[in-house]
Amino acid sequence: MALKLPSSLSPSKVNTFRECGYSFKLSVIDKVPQPTNLWALRGTLAHRTLDRLYFEVKKGDRDRGAAREIFDEVWKKSLAQGELCTLKEWSDETKMEQFRQSTWEMVEKDFVVEDPNSITAIATELLLEFESNGLILRGIIDRLDLNADGSITVTDYKTGRVPGTMQERDKLGGVQFYALLCEKVLGVSPASVQLIYLKESMAIISRPTPQTLKATQSQTQAIWRAVVHACENDNFRPRVSRLCGHCCYSSICPAQPVLGSTDDCGPSQL
Repeated sequence: MALKLPSSLSPSKVNTFRECGYSFKLSVIDKVPQPTNLWALRGTLAHRTLDRLYFEVKKGDRDRGAAREIFDEVWKKSLAQGELCTLKEWSDETKMEQFRQSTWEMVEKDFVVEDPNSITAIATELLLEFESNGLILRGIIDRLDLNADGSITVTDYKTGRVPGTMQERDKLGGVQFYALLCEKVLGVSPASVQLIYLKESMAIISRPTPQTLKATQSQTQAIWRAVVHACENDNFRPRVSRLCGHCCYSSICPAQPVLGSTDDCGPSQL
């Protein structure tokens, strides 16, 4: 029996399909909920803090004090909403404080990678959608910057480890996806796209070209055709790899990954 097609493709969905078709089916088609984990929660809190820092605080006032004040508010709100009470670690106050401090340090490292007061952010958490041949491409840009020469830069925060050489291309593919959306929706191709790895205080920068954007669109269409074919035939095969040990679905995977499962999902690449 054919499965229902997903309503859209995003960078995260594309990445999931490339990594493991079965994981894609569970998360995107079947919508099996994933357990809350430390890495994803840390990334969420860091993103929220930086979003507000660049959106609410004007240039010249973006210092560590302003960031800390926002972070404390984000933490308190998350605590009040129960987000911080979903993990077993919260039964230990010491571990909770360690997590709080490590999350703040993630935010603080943005000041090492760049000078927030030199950034003209024209949008944060910007949702862009574009329809191409019946396929909706959708993505949320962490930050869109206006450069001194009038060009724009797409910035994407990452809270995981800096990828190896083999994985770097795949990660840059996500921001190239955002660059394509900018061209199609805003009518402007970004001069550059950058991944800011907060954990290791590093930025990886790429400069889109008409050729790379065309290739990104072609690759996305090819992945969509593969998704359609898999849905029509209910054929999403699991792919056993080193990522299996960090997969939230290991315990229900028919491939029974030899790497086993973990109590929490692995480091987030948000």
